[in-house]
Amino acid sequence: MKRLFAMVMLSITVSATAQQPSLPLQPAGALILMTGAAEVELANDEAVANFFYEAQDADLTRAQSTVNQRVSDGTAALKRADPKAQIETSGYTSYPVYSSGTNRTITGWRVRQGVTMRTENLAALAKTVASVQPTLALGGIEFRLSKAAREKVEAQLIQLAVANLNSRFTAAGQAMGVPATRVRVEEVNFGVRETQPPQPMMMRSAMQSSDAVPPPAFESGRSIERLTVTGKARFLP
Repeated sequence: MKRLFAMVMLSITVSATAQQPSLPLQPAGALILMTGAAEVELANDEAVANFFYEAQDADLTRAQSTVNQRVSDGTAALKRADPKAQIETSGYTSYPVYSSGTNRTITGWRVRQGVTMRTENLAALAKTVASVQPTLALGGIEFRLSKAAREKVEAQLIQLAVANLNSRFTAAGQAMGVPATRVRVEEVNFGVRETQPPQPMMMRSAMQSSDAVPPPAFESGRSIERLTVTGKARFLP
């Protein structure tokens, strides 16, 4: 009986051992981690201009009415000057103005509203801004790449970044005495794409009482699109 039990245990042990999966063989050769990068510089083709009007009056209703009328006139002027521009209002605020001293009382109200214009018509931008400056003050202008321009350069960035990564693998192989035919890329990961725009052009403009305002001078500048890529390559023995 004991001999039969031992035979059964031996059979179970052998069977369990036979069912264990074999460990995968470790690939031969050195594994190299590298980072590639690419950048493309493009002329900015879009501008975002911020305008505003601010009024102060002892009566809140009069202050609001003044701002409302000015903003309405300003947006109409922008649409006439650049019909394809995207225009929206934002940031309507009103707050009290207090007297100085210990017993502070409300002496008036200050009301402000902003207007944002986004356009790709950079050739006419100076005249467009000048046309609305008698009505609204210019807060600042930012030049950047449009969505269409960023999408257009994406394929070029990918090709340049991967080419740069492959050249680094080849250079590392040459430094270690490994020919290019024995360099095998095993993994490629694309990093975060970055845009480096020029510094925003910030301007302050006083409210103009004259209808004729000389056109301001603008330089749209250029932006740099960057893409990084990381990869793993094995140097085969």
